[in-house]
Amino acid sequence: MRPAFTRCRNEARSLLWCICLLAVRSAGRVVPQARLPSLAQSGGHRRLFVDALRKPPKIRGADINTREEDSKTPQGSVLECGVTHKVNARSSKYDICPEECPLFAQDRTDKSFCTFSCVPASQCRAKFVETPIGDTELGICRGCMLDGCDECDHSADSDRCAACKFGYKLLPDGTCQFKYIGPIFWSFLGVLGFIAFLLFLWVVDMAMRPISNPKGLAEGIKNRENTKIHQPHRNPETGKKEMFPFGTNVHTTLVAGPGMLLHFNFQLAVILWAIFVASVWMSFAAFVDEDLWRLGTRRYGTPRENCILVAWGYETQHRLMWAKVGFLWIVYIGTCLAAMAYGVYQLRRYQSIDYQTKTMKDFAALLVGLPSLPGTRALEEDLKTAIARWSGLNVLGVSVAWNHKDEQKKVEALLKQDLDERLIEMDEVPSPTPRGGLQPPAMNPVRRWLWNKEKDLLGLEPVADEGHITREEAKALLLGLTSAKRAVVVFETEEARDKAIAKSEADNGIVIEDFQVTLSEMTAEPDTVEWENFGHITPQVVMWKVTAGFGIISLACLFWAVVFYAPYAYYVLTFNYANGRQPGFVVGMSFSMIVVVGNAIMYEVCARISDWVGFRFRDEREVCYMILYTIACMFNVILDFVTTYITAEIILDTLGFRTYFGEPLRDIKDFTDKFETYGMQRSLAENTFTYAFPSTFLIPFLIEWLPTIALPYALGKFIVKSHPEVRGLDAEGWLQMLPMDMGRYADLLLNMILGILIFYFPGGYTWTLFLGMAGSHAWIYAFDYYKVLRQIPAVNYVEHHLEWWCQILLAPIFGIIASSLLFKSNCEPGYHCVKGWPIVIVCFCAWLAHVVVHVSLVVYVLPMFGVKKGKIEELAGVTYKDCGTYLAATWFNTNPVHCLRSKYFYEDEVSVDFYRLGKENTIRENPQTQTFLSQDQRSVSFARRVARGESPRLPQSPGGAKQV
Repeated sequence: MRPAFTRCRNEARSLLWCICLLAVRSAGRVVPQARLPSLAQSGGHRRLFVDALRKPPKIRGADINTREEDSKTPQGSVLECGVTHKVNARSSKYDICPEECPLFAQDRTDKSFCTFSCVPASQCRAKFVETPIGDTELGICRGCMLDGCDECDHSADSDRCAACKFGYKLLPDGTCQFKYIGPIFWSFLGVLGFIAFLLFLWVVDMAMRPISNPKGLAEGIKNRENTKIHQPHRNPETGKKEMFPFGTNVHTTLVAGPGMLLHFNFQLAVILWAIFVASVWMSFAAFVDEDLWRLGTRRYGTPRENCILVAWGYETQHRLMWAKVGFLWIVYIGTCLAAMAYGVYQLRRYQSIDYQTKTMKDFAALLVGLPSLPGTRALEEDLKTAIARWSGLNVLGVSVAWNHKDEQKKVEALLKQDLDERLIEMDEVPSPTPRGGLQPPAMNPVRRWLWNKEKDLLGLEPVADEGHITREEAKALLLGLTSAKRAVVVFETEEARDKAIAKSEADNGIVIEDFQVTLSEMTAEPDTVEWENFGHITPQVVMWKVTAGFGIISLACLFWAVVFYAPYAYYVLTFNYANGRQPGFVVGMSFSMIVVVGNAIMYEVCARISDWVGFRFRDEREVCYMILYTIACMFNVILDFVTTYITAEIILDTLGFRTYFGEPLRDIKDFTDKFETYGMQRSLAENTFTYAFPSTFLIPFLIEWLPTIALPYALGKFIVKSHPEVRGLDAEGWLQMLPMDMGRYADLLLNMILGILIFYFPGGYTWTLFLGMAGSHAWIYAFDYYKVLRQIPAVNYVEHHLEWWCQILLAPIFGIIASSLLFKSNCEPGYHCVKGWPIVIVCFCAWLAHVVVHVSLVVYVLPMFGVKKGKIEELAGVTYKDCGTYLAATWFNTNPVHCLRSKYFYEDEVSVDFYRLGKENTIRENPQTQTFLSQDQRSVSFARRVARGESPRLPQSPGGAKQV
């Protein structure tokens, strides 16, 4: 078995070598000999490449001395006392000094660097005045190791500081203490801790209270269950709609619209991409050189160990740079090809679903160009008649957008009043809110005080009744409104809608009275429309608000940097890293939580900015949020990288780090030269890994269930059950689930950026980082899967905009790979060789070129591979009425002013009932107002038809599903 296994392994190595060689030669590279003069002079020069066309190369490792620390039983030599030796990449860190001179001392009596000798403790100061302390545990002569110390007291043989850093004060015992940690600081922390303890006790008390509001609690829980995503049809046996079972394939089932299906496809694609990147690097490490597993991951230690680390890292990185470049070529080419294939697949998937499904948007055309007309006109009927006369087609109705944002509270009050009246008619009277201060029984004084404070702080005390809004007042409100520039025209069939749009384009618009309007295809669904924003948003307003939003994001980033990040950065800057010391677990976890807090702040700020802009459609809002959040988090990343670079520079200078050729880092003035030193590369690689995993990749999503699901539900339940005054819509509001947005796109894009940044640095972290990304994203996928099926209100994402913009954002992200490829291949044989700052320009040009090409392909080439819309026989006879029988949300009942005008202006006998998620049973059927939703038909007829396998391509309700 052993010879057979060896032959198989050799064959695999040979195959991988050929693949790498072809990838490198495709870029015009000539396979070189190793170019390390220092190795040649020391007798360690060896061939790294052989002619792949003649025989398989020998690519396993270098001299055995370079791998001593890989041995399971590391061995070192016992050195001689007083003999100065210079360490290099082949020196063993396990060498020891004899008992009579047990300490390694840096020999600063000569002009060389990385020279050490074995001395007794009494000779430490003689070898180097800055290391007078003999440390037998570390086996070295060292200086003081005190946090906050700027200059050690070299006259002492113990840890004493002569001068402390800014913010610290020198104590009599020679240690440094932070000035601002005093009685005031500890008192402040004590107060915060006491407040947190009181809040905890308060919540515990709320949880232990008996249920004194069973009706309100039952109403809230019932509405919570009703608003969850359910299957579109009722069970023919039970007559009830059921939730989707676990095991539902979200890649073939429209659980929450085609947009959600595409989103889960993207999540899966990112997981597979991360596995691909990790697998490529692991293949190189397994078949090319084992040093690729750990290059850039070895920890700092004593000065002698650091010298060995820098020498080994420099030589290994240059010796294996061809492998890193080959890896980047494979990843870059594979990623670009996969991105294009993915874009084509997503486009065709969406188009196939759209063409095979009839929904409300298929019967609607967007009318643009209305002047500001008064509410005293029967505008809906006038437009309906005019468009029907112009087109010669059957127009079912027109839903006009009205400027009502300033009167939105009154409009909502009228809609709530109308809902209460319908519930009374249906004998589903909501439990009245008790007045007069009804209180739970048997309260002790403390609990009663807490109970009263809850009412005051949370606004639970019933507000004095402002009185019933009369019909005359409602009508006066509606007559005072003016129309916006847009309206939705609804046709009987999709074919009729298409004919009207084509005629509008051919006639260059429609002339109605003294104004001209145009018709275009509607791409949104009714329940995604924000009607109150139609009259208050223009492109200029959007640009102004988005620009102002970036200013707000900058302030939020500054707040995070000053309040959260600055204390951490100052601590790690003043920490003493001498001889391999590292901050402990608490500091590492603190950094992770700081990253989580920063991302959470950006999440909330970007969400509020997106709402403030006032987009007309929810998908547009999600696109804005995705872009803003990605950019905002990049601000945090850039700030952290700049801070890390400065901190690493100061720390490495303080520790006396030198380049491979002995030049002190403090003497290197050029940024690019210092950035490319192995010490700096290793520090930045470690910070990138720490920032990404688990701080950004995993921890926020492990705890996401707590603030988004568990805490809101628990607190809402505690409040409702113990406050009898919380009833009806108030109880439903406290127990409502948080809606799910498409911000997850931005989370995944940010993770991809952080993963790709590791390509600029030594690759030892690559495989662990991308395997961590794959595992973290698998958890995100599972959490979102559960959340969509069980823990969000029904939602319907129907547009391709989010996915399209996601693919546009992939262009600058994958451009980073091209930039890192140009950076790593610089001055390699057969490649460009640019020194100094021009390399930054070269890398930027590579990034920009990729972005231009990638965006051009997405915009102009990918649409060529789309699915052509053809006639589907089984959908030919589907009308608006057919869809309206099963879909609750229409273009009429989602428009709040249209519903109110139906009742108070047109005085329809059965007016258009406003659509509320979870209250679909209150919508009354009336063909005259184009409302065809029948509760009997939904519960009996539709269930029977589905059981018989009929109507396979009728639309889904919000959150409903269809196999595609």
